[in-house]
Amino acid sequence: MKKNIFISLCMVMAVTAVLTSCKKDNDVISLRATISDYRDTGKDGKTYIETINNVDWVSWNNNDKVLINGTQHTVTVSPGSGNGRYATIEGVAYVTPNENNPSVGYYAVYPAERVLTNPSTGFPQILLPQVQVYRNDNPDNPAQGNQIVEAPMAAFCKANSTQVGLNFTNLCSLLKIELDEPMEVGYITVSSSNTPLWGKATISGTTTPTLSAPNISDMYSTDNTVTLDCTAPGLHHSASGASQGVNSAGPFYIVLPPATNVQGLTVNVYVFTGTNSDQSRRTILKYAKTTSNTITIASNNIYVTGSLPTQGEVVPDVPFPHLSTGEFSVAGTTSLNGSYTSTKRIRFSLGNLQYQTTDHIWRFAPNQWTTLKNNQGQDNWIDLFGYGTSGINYNPTSTANTSSLYATGDINNTENDWGVNAISNGGNQPNKWRTLTYSELQHLLNSRGGFTFLGGPVSNRLHHTNCTVHGVKGMIILPDDFPYNQRPYNSYNWDWQRLSDAQWAQVEVLGAVFIPITGCRTGITIDGYSEYGYYWCSTVSPYSRMYFNGNGENYDSPDQYIGNAVRLVRDVN
Repeated sequence: MKKNIFISLCMVMAVTAVLTSCKKDNDVISLRATISDYRDTGKDGKTYIETINNVDWVSWNNNDKVLINGTQHTVTVSPGSGNGRYATIEGVAYVTPNENNPSVGYYAVYPAERVLTNPSTGFPQILLPQVQVYRNDNPDNPAQGNQIVEAPMAAFCKANSTQVGLNFTNLCSLLKIELDEPMEVGYITVSSSNTPLWGKATISGTTTPTLSAPNISDMYSTDNTVTLDCTAPGLHHSASGASQGVNSAGPFYIVLPPATNVQGLTVNVYVFTGTNSDQSRRTILKYAKTTSNTITIASNNIYVTGSLPTQGEVVPDVPFPHLSTGEFSVAGTTSLNGSYTSTKRIRFSLGNLQYQTTDHIWRFAPNQWTTLKNNQGQDNWIDLFGYGTSGINYNPTSTANTSSLYATGDINNTENDWGVNAISNGGNQPNKWRTLTYSELQHLLNSRGGFTFLGGPVSNRLHHTNCTVHGVKGMIILPDDFPYNQRPYNSYNWDWQRLSDAQWAQVEVLGAVFIPITGCRTGITIDGYSEYGYYWCSTVSPYSRMYFNGNGENYDSPDQYIGNAVRLVRDVN
């Protein structure tokens, strides 16, 4: 199938917001935020793009979260605010002026949800996500609405009575993608051959904040690709699970960090064709465009490449972020001479499963070591589930000791396995993930060949349970082809029990998987979150749960209402 598709790449100009002090009352103040015109009031979500007189504006929206001096505050857009031009931030802690120290003042960052560090003064480090979820203020007719975009901004002003306010600076740029005709877009990816487009980034400066180049070396992937997931929750059929994208010619916007000497910038647009079906996945076509010249991505700068005709090609699958690069045997045979043959292999998700109780969103944790632990339910996210609570027949939020609320038999190859759901940052297609069975876990942890130094003495297993990654205790599992017999991994100087962030990044890129301790939940009480990891299997016989601490792993069969963690996998063969 050949079709002309016109993709214009446009770095959208940054906008500013001004916050001015209204009053001081009991050591707190109210701040008024001023930003560009807003099309309508009462929308849910974050800031979004609107074109007014051929200019792309970023506007405040109700409930935007802003971090000011380490404390999160909510933006309120009230009636009579100039169509959203003005917003209010209440209860900001008053800062005492210090003329001898000009760095004393108000440090503000949006969106607060992307903040990784939480300093009481100065700017924090933020995360530019690998997967950006598409949202629209008119989901029933996206072509008539505006995309909601989380465009990171930062501002600073001195703490004195004469200050005129905080001028927010757009830390990134926006990539604007337009098609020559409406299509059902599932995913859009942007990649560079030499430049990370997502990861941890540091804000520096004061009056004019700037963003450093993102660092992905210690993240869950080193792929220089960022994805706009247009199959967001609410855009797929909950009954059949069949994928559904956004019917629009755009524009679509992707947040990109500032960067110089960007080479091989490539945009891929994945389009659904055909009709949704309960039995089969839909056909996907890919349209690609690559810039041949080296470019600079900068805030307040517009970059246009013009349009190119491209040919659509059928692709076997759409990108699946959060997927381990390592392959792990879960079935196989070992001969008398010690050789090993793998007959069934899987790849792990790079994070434990999480569920948002309000918007019914499934996702993987942002990295391998993240668990909610004693913060279960924070921001309406949970990660400890009763047995078989995929949401099809049994509710993921069930906590009561009532047997009818939970599955009782094997859930592998059934709709009670959590993997039947579309995982928002795991490809967002249904039936792409699954939970390991007891026998597969046994094989994975006990039957694979090879020797390695994990935590000291030689072990005959490619895993160890007494490890710490990023300050979190847990289990490291190495893929089948890990070079365990090579330096530095076979040296006593390589301490698997206490890996630095740099060492973990080195083995993660080779496919190593980290399974963090989690604790387990009984009712609404969580125990053992500093000592034990508890994970469901998809079978009940002879055991339905694997648990471990620093001394090793074991198996048991708890009551189905006990909340345990879930780590999903994808089959390789």
